[in-house]
Amino acid sequence: MTEKEVATESKNGEENEAANNVEEETALESSIIRQVEYYFGDANLPRDKFLREQVKLDDGWVPLDVLTRFNRLAKLTTDLEVIANALNKATSGLLEVSEDNKKVRRNPELLVPEMTEERRKELMTRTVYVKGFPKDATLDEMLSYFKTHGDVENVVMRRYLDRASKERKFKGSVFATFKVAEEAQKFLTLKDLKYKETELILRPQDEYLQEKQQEYLARKEKKDKKGKDGESKQEDKHEIKLPTGTVLKFSECHDKTTREDVKSALEPLGAEVAYIDFKVGDKDGWVRLTKEDSAKELHSKLTDGKLKIGDSEVLFTVLEGDEETEYLQRTVDEMSKRRKNQRNNKYQNRGGKGNYRGKGNYQNRKRKQDGHDDAPASKVKAD
Repeated sequence: MTEKEVATESKNGEENEAANNVEEETALESSIIRQVEYYFGDANLPRDKFLREQVKLDDGWVPLDVLTRFNRLAKLTTDLEVIANALNKATSGLLEVSEDNKKVRRNPELLVPEMTEERRKELMTRTVYVKGFPKDATLDEMLSYFKTHGDVENVVMRRYLDRASKERKFKGSVFATFKVAEEAQKFLTLKDLKYKETELILRPQDEYLQEKQQEYLARKEKKDKKGKDGESKQEDKHEIKLPTGTVLKFSECHDKTTREDVKSALEPLGAEVAYIDFKVGDKDGWVRLTKEDSAKELHSKLTDGKLKIGDSEVLFTVLEGDEETEYLQRTVDEMSKRRKNQRNNKYQNRGGKGNYRGKGNYQNRKRKQDGHDDAPASKVKAD
């Protein structure tokens, strides 16, 4: 090889290395922008107590060195100049960087949404429950995976407290919130969806939470009964008994009617709902109440058996006789099957005990943020 060829090859090598460095810096900047926009975004800011307190101190401005206390940003970089340069390239319009490049804030024109009941329902229409991910999966892997299936606003990795290690560990399931409800519904229609050869379980979030609430109420009812009657060694620990006279069938629903719509319409009439067997797009559904013989009482409060839900006059009828018996038996069979599957999974994967303990309604119980993965670090040293 001649001296000229050696010089040319050396120069090309330097150019390739420089190009690679640019790509790495660009990827880093994109990650920084995505992470900080998440902090100040609609999904995180309303529920992030620490960051909300910081926002109140200086007209919305938050020092960049405060943000580096958050683990995920700190893992990317703690160099304030690198962070500022990256945020100045953001194009979404969500963030503003101060003139001295030392602070950032959410665009004051973009109001932070309040977590009202209406917003909670709206979020639920575009949030899905997905189970089947490996227990060692990372949030970055989850974000990359869901990005291939639509515009995802937030992914919450569900965790439990491992008693042995005293650490919060990933359950293998997530709540993924899409930008629009249509994308969430489209995702739920996917068949045989897999992640690394493992088939995933897909459910609407409201359906999943209702089932968990149903199981919680069944356990509570059983516990209360044991408290009154005393424990019996002969009692089947896994037997499920549902009260009779509790089921109403409803029909003639609008194709956009949701479970929440049905529940919201019934509760002012004094209905104590255990479960609503219905999904968006169905014309018919069933409501099961918690108290024995309460279905007729509720039905008597309706006008000609009808109740206005949204834009529709929905017809309700009380299930009786064989029709009620068959429905309740089918419900018990489904609940028993789910319990059996859960027990099998529990023995295979120790560590999930006690995830649903607590007081009150399952859907409304407060708990630690499952998938934030980003509490402020107590100390982070700059590289």
